[in-house]
Amino acid sequence: MYWLRFAWLRLRGLLRKEQVEDEMDAELRFHLMMRARENVRDGMTPERAVREARRRFGSLDRVKDAAREIKGGGMLETLLQDVRYGVRMMRKSPAFTLIAVLTLAAGVGANTAIFSVVNAVLLKSLPYHNSQRLVIVLGADRSPGPGVLSPVEAQDFAARLTTLEDFAAVQSQSVNLTGGARPERVRGAFVTANFFEVFNLLPTAGRTFARGEDGPGAERVAVVNEGFWRRRLNSAAELAGLKLILNGEPYSVVGVVPDSFRQPFDAEVEVWTTVQRFPGYSERRDARFLFGMGHLKPGVTQAQAQAEADAVAAQMAQAFPNESAGRGAKVELLQERAVKNIRPILLALFAAVGCILLIACSNLANLTLARGTARQKEFALRSALGAGRGRLVRQLLTETTLLALLGGGTGLLLARWGVDLLLAVNPDVLPRAEVRIDAAVLLFTLGASVLTGLLFGLAPAWQMSRFDLNKSLKEGGRAGGEGAGANRARGVFIVVQMALALVLLVGGALFIKSFYALLQVDPGFKPENLLTLEYRLPRNKYAESAAQWEFHRRVVEQLRAVPGVQSAALIRGLPLTGNSGSARVALPDGETAPKGQEPQVQINTATPDYFATMGIPFVKGRLFDDGDRLDTPAVFVVNQTMARRLWPNQDPVGRQIKILGDDTVGTVVGVVGDAKHDWLSEEQRPQLYDCYSQSPGLFATVVVRTKVEPMSLAQAVREAVWKVDKDQPVWKVRTVEALMAYNVADKRFLMLLMVVFAGLALTITAVGLYGVVNYTVGRRTHEIGIRMALGARAADVLRLVVSQGMRLAVAGVGVGLIASFVLTRFIQSLLFGVSPTDALTFAGVAMLLGGVALLACYVPARRATKVDPLIALRHE
Repeated sequence: MYWLRFAWLRLRGLLRKEQVEDEMDAELRFHLMMRARENVRDGMTPERAVREARRRFGSLDRVKDAAREIKGGGMLETLLQDVRYGVRMMRKSPAFTLIAVLTLAAGVGANTAIFSVVNAVLLKSLPYHNSQRLVIVLGADRSPGPGVLSPVEAQDFAARLTTLEDFAAVQSQSVNLTGGARPERVRGAFVTANFFEVFNLLPTAGRTFARGEDGPGAERVAVVNEGFWRRRLNSAAELAGLKLILNGEPYSVVGVVPDSFRQPFDAEVEVWTTVQRFPGYSERRDARFLFGMGHLKPGVTQAQAQAEADAVAAQMAQAFPNESAGRGAKVELLQERAVKNIRPILLALFAAVGCILLIACSNLANLTLARGTARQKEFALRSALGAGRGRLVRQLLTETTLLALLGGGTGLLLARWGVDLLLAVNPDVLPRAEVRIDAAVLLFTLGASVLTGLLFGLAPAWQMSRFDLNKSLKEGGRAGGEGAGANRARGVFIVVQMALALVLLVGGALFIKSFYALLQVDPGFKPENLLTLEYRLPRNKYAESAAQWEFHRRVVEQLRAVPGVQSAALIRGLPLTGNSGSARVALPDGETAPKGQEPQVQINTATPDYFATMGIPFVKGRLFDDGDRLDTPAVFVVNQTMARRLWPNQDPVGRQIKILGDDTVGTVVGVVGDAKHDWLSEEQRPQLYDCYSQSPGLFATVVVRTKVEPMSLAQAVREAVWKVDKDQPVWKVRTVEALMAYNVADKRFLMLLMVVFAGLALTITAVGLYGVVNYTVGRRTHEIGIRMALGARAADVLRLVVSQGMRLAVAGVGVGLIASFVLTRFIQSLLFGVSPTDALTFAGVAMLLGGVALLACYVPARRATKVDPLIALRHE
């Protein structure tokens, strides 16, 4: 119990300091009196007895200090004294305090803002049951797209993967919702019956799917989330009898799940139904559209599950060579797959803001050194009064930590605003995560603030506590006389700032060049004045191909009649959306290839006017026309890349192609230019177009070239579709230019932030260099006055001052170039069309930073040239 008594004494000493001091004085007087009485009994006079007692007792102040350590306060009391003194020093130097707080607020605020995103996206577990063991199971082949599974393959994996404790399959797709005032498109998902069991999700009302409800002949049932339940079902307490018309068919609502559940990779899903209701559902092994997911069994690693999945895929390929030849499997942790695209971007940004904080620390260390030079007489006086070097260092670190905490608090306010700005500028770049200032972020900010205070305070505190006591106390000695150590320290800090700033500037410049190169990519079409929207026909209403084509044809006809429309067409998968599919094709001229290794091409479906409407150039042959019908032989149009790869140095027109899977055989009738499909940055892939009139299908994307501002025709285009069928929903009404902007949003996001951070680093560094040179000029006023009195010209003084600052700048640029050459290789995957060691970028940034440094040195140097020698010498 001794430690409790000790803690109580210390706390009491802080809270009741005056009483403790009185008690110590009374106790000391008592001991002195008792000692004096003993001396009197030994024959001394009362006066001598008191003097002898005081001599034997020793220094009362030293005894009090020792007693304070026991009875209360101690080190904690000393710390409070240091804090009070630090606050007084901040109030005494408001200009220095304001500069320090704002500099730290910028550094800590930027770090906190980015960390809050990193924490929400990379560090927190996904909000699912046992999310650390949740995996996604895919097929794997040479296709660049997602390796989806067929329902039959999903059943095989569910039955054979013993390393998983559960397995479900899902695919998201928008569904038509009718029966209201206007047809509506809502985000839906088609799942196996145990889908919600995998997520251990309990309904807030009703139930989820029962086993067997995803089988053939089962009733049509649906589960909705709370938002949909409130908005469309008026929060009905009784679900029995509630019906939804989805894709033209009635579904019974059996349950409601919480809004807090966000389906992986598609947080907008509001309605779930069973997998066999998926449009185009088929029991064919190669009818693939599902993603598998489940939990690893406790103790099982991803590598073990991957090995078993490989074995199962190999068994499938051997048992079903026609459908599964060359197919593998891939098991990925869901957490890893969810963040793998954004992780390098966030890590690059986090490294950038870390550099900014280091630059801020170096800057403030220089300012603290300069300020401390004027306080050397104060430190010398405190040292003469008994303060040790450790005591002085602790005082200075307390002051810098107070500044850092104040700057961190201000930075926290900036970070809150910064997070909102990050999410507002590019909300779709970041995964759907709850980015907020929580306990982890607050702890990070506190830790960053304290660490910053120590970082920028330690070196100045160590340097400033080293001085010649006699020289500093000498009457008339110049307060602030400093040695070579302080000069070297300031020089090192400037070099560090310059090097870090150059690294950030090089990174920002590389991202600018990369983004510019991306914008210069020819997408293969003309995006100006293009309006687009999508729709999907309900299968029960448009089951026959002839009915589907008739709807599509009438829609195009109605669109062409809209005033302001120049041309209109349909395409199944619009470029840069990734909606079209892919398939393997038989090699031309009877050549054969091993199963699973046939050429793979992107397949799209278009109406005759599509290429002219999009501005995709026609190369040779012919395009689709009215003679291409359901009852005529299939015809294809291919892009130049496909023509070049499959028929090098030959004419592709007239060649036969067989699409494997559905065994469609057709003739190539024309060649068109290449158009990007998924990303502007992708390598061009072979593309094959078939004709809408021969392969109509349920899904279509409308493309309209307008004579006016595209979005001004949005409502008219919607109504054109509704004239054909008033119950047909349409969605994703947008311009193609907006689609292109979304396609490069992640690159723009990274580029903008890196430019902002690089600019902030440049500003802090320039101010720091200016401050050091300006301080040096002030310290050397006497020397400059002597030089000018001896005949030095203004140009000589200017050269002297500028050369001193530029030597540091050049050293920093040199170190920064070496660091950039090494570090930029880590961002190579984030760049497009530019080398991470681009010589022109390095040279340009070095010249820019050198120019800014020259300006920062020139301004105080000009002031030095105006020094009056008489005034300078008289002052000294």
